[in-house]
Amino acid sequence: MPISTNSEVINSFLYGRSAHAGNLTTNGNSLYSYNLKIAEWTTSGLVIYDFTATGNAFQSMTTSQHVGLIKRKAYPDNIMLVEAARLAGLIR
Repeated sequence: MPISTNSEVINSFLYGRSAHAGNLTTNGNSLYSYNLKIAEWTTSGLVIYDFTATGNAFQSMTTSQHVGLIKRKAYPDNIMLVEAARLAGLIR
């Protein structure tokens, strides 16, 4: 898997391909900032976990930037608050 830019990793994730750029990686099914899953494809479609200050789940500036990149490529309906995702058992 060649090294990519963050934008290329996002596009690879959206098309189901593996890629990595620094601390942003995808196996084609899930998108990770460091080792934190920030988005994934489910049977219902794309789900983005809002690990940002506005989503009340701030982790780091870098993770917030990674989440922002994928949020700009998706519909608002694809974005889920982290607390709701935990209650639904989607993430820990």
